[in-house]
Amino acid sequence: MQAKRISLPNRLLDGTLDSMQLWVYDDATASVVIKLKKNQYRIVDPKDLLNFCERDIQTFSNFQIIVEGELFEATVKAFIGVVATIIGRKLWAREFDMVDLHLVEKT
Repeated sequence: MQAKRISLPNRLLDGTLDSMQLWVYDDATASVVIKLKKNQYRIVDPKDLLNFCERDIQTFSNFQIIVEGELFEATVKAFIGVVATIIGRKLWAREFDMVDLHLVEKT
């Protein structure tokens, strides 16, 4: 069975992740799986985290991404870095409209 890729909406409702149980890196699909009680999201690009509102970004920061093996830790750190940048610069979905998203990409 092949997974169907569906894009995240431009903005998710605040509280989308209230039932979050974990997030884990899936090396088979090169994505981070966000497991909720009744469904899940798969995110390939860390910039997609910009679609989440403040409460959900804070939820991400309360969970550690589960990753098997050191080989994929750099990829996972990209997701963690984006969460930290969103919090540090208050870039959650409702706080910006025309923000230069390249700010998140600078190292």
